[in-house]
Amino acid sequence: MALKNSKASYGSMAKTLHWAMALLLISMVAFGLYVSDLPRGDEKSALIRLHASTGLIALTLLLARFGWKVMNKSPEPVSSVGWQVGLASLAHWAFYGVIGFQIVSGAMTLLTVGWDLPFYGLFSIPTPYERDMDLHHFWEDLHVAGWYALAALFAVHIAAVLYHQLIGKKQILKRMM
Repeated sequence: MALKNSKASYGSMAKTLHWAMALLLISMVAFGLYVSDLPRGDEKSALIRLHASTGLIALTLLLARFGWKVMNKSPEPVSSVGWQVGLASLAHWAFYGVIGFQIVSGAMTLLTVGWDLPFYGLFSIPTPYERDMDLHHFWEDLHVAGWYALAALFAVHIAAVLYHQLIGKKQILKRMM
């Protein structure tokens, strides 16, 4: 399997980054939803820090994916219908934007409550903010809104894959497996 993308398929690097990001995001969403239902306290605080630490891994993967996408031409579109090609491109770029937004809004949620941004207890990025609960709630609300945007993009992405695979008979899954 080639490292780089071809006209017909994604290369092994793009596939690895895609699936690593997908698994990481799905686990972070599930974990975040679990933590959000916990009562305030030490356990919830510790789990929020773990979630934030994993967010820094998501940032690293996002930057790696973005860099790889910019440096490698994508395979040719599976559709020749102009609006489908345009919508697919918009959705892919929207994923980058929403994931980046989630990382920033999640970090800002912690930083504005006066916490440093941790990385698994190995180091932390100090907060430049004093505790500001109004600002914290603002960023927290944006983080929740970003989750809904991410869920909507995920649903559209899966629907498009299923449409092209099952109805359009395009073998689209083969390109990313």
